[in-house]
Amino acid sequence: MRDAHLSKIRTFRSFKEGDSSPSIMVRLLLFGGKGGVGKTTMAAATAVWLADSGLRTLLISSDPAHSTSDSLETKLGSEPTPVSEVPNLEGLELDPEKSVETLMPMLSGAIGSSGLGTLLGNDAINEINQETNSLSANDLMIPGMDEALGFETILRHVENPRHDVVVFDTAPTGHTLRFLGLPEIIDGWTDKILRIMRLTGGIRMMLMGGSKEQEIRSEIERFQRRVRHVRRIMADDSVTTFSLVTIPERMAVSESIRASMALSEHHILVDRVIVNRCTPNLDHPFLKSRRDIEQGYLDELKDRFDDIGIHQIPLESTDIHGIDHLRRVGSHMLGPIEPFNSGDLELTVGDQMKYNIIRSEVRFENDKNTEYRLHLPGANKDEMSLRGEDGVLLIGLNNKEKKLNIGREFDTNSVNAKLEDDILTVQVPK
Repeated sequence: MRDAHLSKIRTFRSFKEGDSSPSIMVRLLLFGGKGGVGKTTMAAATAVWLADSGLRTLLISSDPAHSTSDSLETKLGSEPTPVSEVPNLEGLELDPEKSVETLMPMLSGAIGSSGLGTLLGNDAINEINQETNSLSANDLMIPGMDEALGFETILRHVENPRHDVVVFDTAPTGHTLRFLGLPEIIDGWTDKILRIMRLTGGIRMMLMGGSKEQEIRSEIERFQRRVRHVRRIMADDSVTTFSLVTIPERMAVSESIRASMALSEHHILVDRVIVNRCTPNLDHPFLKSRRDIEQGYLDELKDRFDDIGIHQIPLESTDIHGIDHLRRVGSHMLGPIEPFNSGDLELTVGDQMKYNIIRSEVRFENDKNTEYRLHLPGANKDEMSLRGEDGVLLIGLNNKEKKLNIGREFDTNSVNAKLEDDILTVQVPK
């Protein structure tokens, strides 16, 4: 019965009549698929096209081989790095091991400040510290932890209005699916740790003190909540869109169909399929034979994904690397670049393949006010605060502060702010 239900891959978005693009605005563009099908090229070409169109774009890659740096011919780091040939584009390559390594000093510090030295003696503490220092980042990784830390970084940038759109070149499909199952693993893991903490409360209080115990408990619970929140953002079709990249070959098509089924079980919505390296229609027996084989796979994909767009990208005669080549691929995908109104918060961009994007921040000036409109996904107005400081309006949200440089002194009490459907409108009187 399950196979019959999944014989057609359905998405949960509603589409305009005669249009294969979703009518919902998004900020996070995910690209996924089997290894070696060209995810990095498709993600990088899309990011370059969006940046060339005027959108402040961040390209993130989780590929440990640093192929995104090779594709852009720009050395990327673990923080946003400007791409010199594309003014509105920044890129970064995730380094999960570096993130985990930040836990090492915290672990050593917790041991050193816990009071264990008094009870165990310096020799025992020295032995514990030696064991701690011998740990590597891999020793602290549980299955899916690297993906969790990667998506945590993505979420931090999606929540930051510095970029209009975030393009994420995911790891091969299996890694993405492993992350999607992580919250259940984390739930069991943290529940066991917290249960042990409750059972050993008296001993732990004596060794560590109440404040240190609460600090550890709070950190475990924070990580648990954060992982759940990341997956909610990925499943939120008002923030995230997923492009499944494949090639017209048996193994790639089969894995794409299986991946889409698994993604739909996690409520991740595939809204387009990009078929890369399609043989051009040239008058040659070998190429015609190849195209006939590929057409069978394309027909299978169209049948399976009959309610979303199937976009074909032709096989290029050269390797695709460097900005010029990426721009050519981007034009195949999205068509010519057309200017948009800088005051528009919501945009529809692209021709052959469309994206409906909601920008992170737009500023308006009139005789009475300076007005901002900001997209803040998942914002809770009960947690919001406003304060002014030296011509800067500080908006408190989710335990963070967003800075708006007003450029002049103003009275914070006169600021009008309204949050509706994740859009915060702020008016600062002149």
